[in-house]
Parts: sequence; C-alpha cells; structure tokens
Amino acid sequence: MKLKPGKKAISLATALTLLLGVITAPGGEYSVSAASSTSITDKQDKIKDLENRNKEIDNEMSQIDGDITENEELQDLAFEKLNNAKEQVDNYNNLLYYKEQDIDTKQAEINNLDIQIEAKEKDIEKKKADISDLEAENEKNLEEFGDMLHALYITENSDMFSVLAESSDIYDLLVRTEMMLNITDQNNRLMNELKQSLAQAEEMLGQLKKDAEDLNTLHVKLDGDMKELTDAKADLEREQAAAQTLSDKFNDEYNYYSTVIGNFEYKQSQLKNEKAANKEEIEEYEKQIQREIMLAQQNSSQVYQEGEWIWPVDTKFHMITTEFGYDPWRNGNHNAIDISGGGINGTNIYASKGGVVITAKENYIPGYSYGKYVVIDHGNGYSTLYAHCSALYVTVGQTVSQGEAIAAVGSTGWSTGPHLHFAVNKDGVPQNPFNYVTRFW
Repeated sequence: MKLKPGKKAISLATALTLLLGVITAPGGEYSVSAASSTSITDKQDKIKDLENRNKEIDNEMSQIDGDITENEELQDLAFEKLNNAKEQVDNYNNLLYYKEQDIDTKQAEINNLDIQIEAKEKDIEKKKADISDLEAENEKNLEEFGDMLHALYITENSDMFSVLAESSDIYDLLVRTEMMLNITDQNNRLMNELKQSLAQAEEMLGQLKKDAEDLNTLHVKLDGDMKELTDAKADLEREQAAAQTLSDKFNDEYNYYSTVIGNFEYKQSQLKNEKAANKEEIEEYEKQIQREIMLAQQNSSQVYQEGEWIWPVDTKFHMITTEFGYDPWRNGNHNAIDISGGGINGTNIYASKGGVVITAKENYIPGYSYGKYVVIDHGNGYSTLYAHCSALYVTVGQTVSQGEAIAAVGSTGWSTGPHLHFAVNKDGVPQNPFNYVTRFW
C-alpha cells in the first residue's frame, strides 16, 4: 500500500515531540521521552507488519507460480489434444473429399449405364418391330408355301402316267418333270429360308433381352456400389462431426486454461504491485525512523569516541545468517547483519562503542517488529541497534561504555530463532557493520 495523505506529516510532528521531549539529565546525559520512543516503535512494528505481509505475498506468489505452471501444463496437453483433433478433422475432410470424388465417378457410371439401357430398350423396341414385320412376312410366305404344297399335293396325287400322257412329246415331259423338281426345290428353299428367318428373329430378340438383363444386373451392382459409397460417406460425416466436436471441446479447454492462467497472472501482478508499494512504504517508515533518531542525536551531547568498534557478542559466535545489503527473500535491502550460532541464546550483547541509550524497548507484540531492542547514540551521527533481545540491561538516557553488556540475545518479535540483529547507521543512512567491526574469522 502507498502512504495515505497525511502520513508523511508524522515525521514533522514527531520531530517537534522529540524536541520537547529531550531533557537534560544530571551529569549532562540526555534521554528521549517515552512518546518519541513509542513513535519509533510503532513505525518499526508497521515495517515488520509490511515485511510479514510481503512474506505472505511471496508465499501466495509461489503458490500462484505453481498454479500457473500446473495450468500451463494442462493447457499444453489441451493444445496437443486440440492439434490432434484438428488433424483428425482434416483427415476426415480429405477422406470425405476423396469419397465424394468416388461417388461422382460412380454416379457418372450409373448415368452412362442409364443411357446405355435407354438405348438398348430402344433397340429392343426396334427389333421387336422388325421381328413383327418378319413374322408378318413369314406368315405370308407360310400361306404361299401352303398353297404351293397344296398344289404339289394335288399334282403328286395325280398319276405319273397322266403327266406323261399329257406330255405331247419327250421335251414336254422333260419340262414338266423339271418343273416338278423345281417346285420341290423351291418349296424346300422357301421352307429353309422361313425357318432361318424365324430362328434369326428369335435369336436377335433373345440377345437383346440378354443384353438388357446384363445391363439391369450391372445397374443393380452399381446401385449397390453407390449405396456403399453413400453409407461410407455418411459414416465419415458422423466421424468428422465427432472429431469436430472434440476439437471444439479441446479448444474450449485450451481457452479455459488460458483464462485461468491470465487470472493468475493478473493476481500475481496485483501482488507484485502490492509488494512494491509495501517496499516503498517500508522505505518511507525507515526514513522517518532515521530522521527521528537523527533528531534525538542532534540534541545529544554525546561525544564520539575514536578508535575501533568491537564485536557485539562473544567472538565464538560469528555465524552470519543474513548479510547486509540486498536480500532476495525480502526483495529489498537488509540494513543490518544477523549473528547466530549454537548456544547463543541468552548470552550477553555488548555495546560496540560507547554512547547514550536513546531507545530501550521492553514491550512488544510476539511475532512482530524487533521485539525487545536497544538503540545507542555514539555521537558524530553514529548509532547502533541491537534487536530481538531476550532481556534488556539498560534504560533510555543511560550512558554505556564500549564492551558493556546492554542486553541478552533472544528471539523476540519477528524472529525464526535466537540471533542478534545488529545495525549501524551514520546520519540516518544504514551502513555495513563490517565496515566498522572486524571480521576476525
């Protein structure tokens, strides 16, 4: 969250309070009123609240990262299924295209066969007419043939001798005999021609009927082929429709996961913005705290003691759990060093340099802020902070010497385990403690 209007005025109001609250103690020592100390503590508590919220945000963002990854994997699977379904649809479309071509080809064959059948039926009708004419002619020939047979019968029933008797001479006899023979041959020829003509007519009609039957049989087969093709096309169309339904379903799934991912990313963006705003607010509170400490320092008569700074705990404890500077977990700067080690809990904390105590916070809310802590003004703009103490040995306004025990190491406030949060400031600006204390290991 960004600072609301009016919050930046706190530092000015607090500065006035501090000016009024600074009193001269016996011996020239200075103390800060409880009101100003509480103001600083409130800001530090607020800083810890924001840091806790940032920790929650990190956890939420980590969860969202997992959700995004999971949904991206599901989206990838949906995309793969979508592509497969689309490929199926394309394949069915191709099969339908080829099936329609087969149907068109078969339809062309059927149309051609219909033309042939129609032509054959016309042929049959014409042949039937020809046969009818032939039959009429044959019937006429049969009548003539019957008349000839009747005449022959009558002639053949006459006595041969009468033929001879009627002949005027041998020539006439021969003529009459030849005529009789010719009549016989003619009858035989007419009979044979008649038989052939009738047989030919029957054969032609039979062939035409057979051709018609063959064409009809072929038509039935082509109709069957056409039915198979249309049935196969109908099956393909159903399968294509099913594949298209799957494609639409997988497309909907893909879009759903895309929406879910978008929502998560939007939420993640909001959390990032909140975290950035929290960082700005933390920085603003820290500036206010430093201004108030500087104000107290400006009204302090503490003279800076030249010389070395000492390690704030027993030298056997030198495990640094958090260094000074940028801390990825906080996504910001850690303006101190955290000192820990086995058995450190309850051991003494020493003033790194002599000065006057300007903050000695005993009361705290468990899980928040620095817990119990001490701030010492060393003069010349320098101050040190010792946080998360289990007990304080000093009070506000008390002058302490370098190396004097001022508190005990603990894990009060927002802390995951016993350690000393040790900070050095110069004119309100955080300094790397290792620029002042010697790293002896």
